[in-house]
Amino acid sequence: MVLRVAVIGAGAAGMAAASRAKRLLRDRAEVVVFEKGRWVSFALCGTPYYIGCTVKHLDDLVYYPLEEFTEKRKIKIHLHTRVERIDPENRKLYYRGPSGEGSYEYDYLVIATGAEPKIPGPWREFLGYENFFTLHSLDDADRIRSYAVRDDVKRVVIVGLGYIGYELSESLRNLGRRVIAIDALNQPLPAMLDPDMAEEAKKPLVENGVEVRLSSPIKGFEAENGRIRRAVLENGDTVEGDMFVVAVGIKPSTKLAEEAGLRIGETGAIWVNEKMQTSREEIYAVGDAVETKDLVTGKLVWLPLAPAANKMGFVAGTNIAGGEAVFPGVVRTSVTSAFGTVVAATGIREVDAEKYGFEPVAVKLEAGTKAHYIPGRRKIALKVVADRKTRRLIGAQAVGDETAFWRINVVAALLMKKASFYDLFTADIGYMPLVSPVWDPLVIAARLLMRSLGAKP
Repeated sequence: MVLRVAVIGAGAAGMAAASRAKRLLRDRAEVVVFEKGRWVSFALCGTPYYIGCTVKHLDDLVYYPLEEFTEKRKIKIHLHTRVERIDPENRKLYYRGPSGEGSYEYDYLVIATGAEPKIPGPWREFLGYENFFTLHSLDDADRIRSYAVRDDVKRVVIVGLGYIGYELSESLRNLGRRVIAIDALNQPLPAMLDPDMAEEAKKPLVENGVEVRLSSPIKGFEAENGRIRRAVLENGDTVEGDMFVVAVGIKPSTKLAEEAGLRIGETGAIWVNEKMQTSREEIYAVGDAVETKDLVTGKLVWLPLAPAANKMGFVAGTNIAGGEAVFPGVVRTSVTSAFGTVVAATGIREVDAEKYGFEPVAVKLEAGTKAHYIPGRRKIALKVVADRKTRRLIGAQAVGDETAFWRINVVAALLMKKASFYDLFTADIGYMPLVSPVWDPLVIAARLLMRSLGAKP
């Protein structure tokens, strides 16, 4: 019997699931993917670099061409096709595509519907205006770049300083535009950094001419002749602009799952178990649409990031094919950058620790990332957080050169194993003058924690 495997969504998670199932089952399965857009296996994380012209062609953001899947891997893909309803009792989905309406009966279904931009209700009326944008697809990126390079665009207003707003600040500034970045909160990257580390992350924006306006919630927008002219702040101030990009966050796309009666978790994303099965065992869900376990806190969390999405897809595809795979969870590792400064974090922030039952002890330091005698030596701001009661590491943040990336990944690996601050001290971190001093900043941080937690393992 040939198994029929349907996948909704051709992003990273969906194509990972489809590819894994087909690879293991081969001719024993028909794998069919339904994608509402025109792209397959696309890299949304690369869109800011396309907008800033670092990436020259939009097709460069597609990891594999369509033919890799349809001809080599023998996966059937329906583009420009929207799944409108799932009938779980009869294992059937209904779709609308270029050829009209249709249906497909499945043995297994993978929901990989991803996430969608948050747009405050009163702002939705402006989505049709030519200079008002959100960024959550390759087509969005193409529209933003095409507009941003126009001669009549001098001032660009970015609303929101999360990951997207942070990276877009550099991309649009590199196009020679005056960039005003506005956020309602009092810091950039609020889901990622403690306030003291957020100040470090703000510096490269300010130093490179981005006008950062924090604690500035927007009341609304004013438009004239089909274009937004200004943002109106709650304090009555206005910010003029030729172009507005709203990046105030995203939310899981769960409509299909909800209407099918699948369980929605406490985070608002689709509930799944470690095998990526939903509340119906023949239906799997993966990627930005689902919640997972935070291995630091033990709580459920929604973390819409590509590395986890790809692994979830791999796990789902393996299990559909009869294998035994689990996705244990995440430790919230994330990385972004602007103007040559890398910002990385893992685990939980110090300011959030107490609400999860921890007694946080944090150290912050500034240290060189190469031996002192190496020319071009840069510094890194590093913060490491441990729990006084258990002595466990619970988080770390770094802002600096590209080594911030690997240093946070070292801590992330330790967090996955519930390691202590002393494990960080004794970790066998490599030494080479060009990339690290003999006393690495991570080891120095562990030594500083000893002042509060003692030197015993």
